[in-house]
Amino acid sequence: MTLTENSPQCIDSVQADASKKYFTLLPREYYISEDIFIQEKQNFLLQHWHFATHVSDIPKAGDYVVVELLGESVIVMRGRDGRISAVNNVCRHRGHSICVEPKGNKRRLTCPYHAWTYDLEGKLIAAPSLDDGTHIDYSDWGLKKVYVEVWRGCVFIALREPMEKSLSARLDAVAPQMLPLELENVRKVAESTHVMNANWKVLVENYHECYHCAGNHPELNGAMDLDGMYEETNNPDRLTQFYGGGAPVRPGMVSLTMDGQPGSRPLLGEYGRGRPTPEAFNAGFAIWPMLTKGIFSPDHGTIQTARPLRHDRVEWTTRWYVHKDAAKGDYDVDKLMAVWDATNRQDMDLVLGTYAGVCSEAFEPGPLSVAREPALLAFIDLYKKLMGIDL
Repeated sequence: MTLTENSPQCIDSVQADASKKYFTLLPREYYISEDIFIQEKQNFLLQHWHFATHVSDIPKAGDYVVVELLGESVIVMRGRDGRISAVNNVCRHRGHSICVEPKGNKRRLTCPYHAWTYDLEGKLIAAPSLDDGTHIDYSDWGLKKVYVEVWRGCVFIALREPMEKSLSARLDAVAPQMLPLELENVRKVAESTHVMNANWKVLVENYHECYHCAGNHPELNGAMDLDGMYEETNNPDRLTQFYGGGAPVRPGMVSLTMDGQPGSRPLLGEYGRGRPTPEAFNAGFAIWPMLTKGIFSPDHGTIQTARPLRHDRVEWTTRWYVHKDAAKGDYDVDKLMAVWDATNRQDMDLVLGTYAGVCSEAFEPGPLSVAREPALLAFIDLYKKLMGIDL
């Protein structure tokens, strides 16, 4: 989702100066400095909500996935009571990883080093040669908790106390068009990840404008009415920004596919039960400043995430979802992936080319259009606010 020159200017979260003729991005050092990246982590990235997984990835008690995020390893798992929790993947004894496989199912969590054992909620239940109550108090040595919240089946985690505690309420408020899709009843059928040698902000900034789309994304242009994109937020003065919006498909199309026709059956949520589909419908949500972006048609959708690995390396992952009851033969993975797979590859080249230039000593931020790149202005203003800087 991106604001365009024809989009409603719904950037009330950060008040942009309408009198500006142009603005610029951040100075060069904010894209190439490891020290600044460390400061970003401390100031807001660790407190930010990050998409971790979907509940359909861990359907049974004991199911887990390991999420690598900002240098931390996190176990996201389903307990015996059905609830989702998250803990650091670090044994409280000597620090060895508890789960060495990226996903699986466990009756309990046992460290492979010295067999310290924890239940599915992370409570210590066994420590060889260290008896509970005699040597140590087991209740003091459970796995460290990670903040977790589930919105409509989407599992989000924060490594520190989140700046915005009401994630579900905020997303429901800004993205009501998502609710009939019933994201809690979807499942993943494909995933792709691109790792780029670039600063995370260069990637995120690329997804905050569509000034570049006409000349670089023929597949996206063919499927989506880019001039009709819109975003809305009701988060004035908040440090985590939640957006809802949409990007309508072209007339005569009903899905974000190459031919505009559904790539999966049954349709999602209420649309699969006969609710009329709005004309050119395509709905979405996004979370700033670290980008999580969802875009859904009535038959399928994607959730995309940016995860910084270093100051000069970032991971961009796209996940494709269909109705949970769709069986093989009910969907065409290649058809579902085609538009975003092509767009991601094109954007990867653009991000890498941009970062190569930004790293040059000759780079000086140039003028950006308030009319064509308004979401970038909002992002930069939000970033300055989070970092406590006035440039």
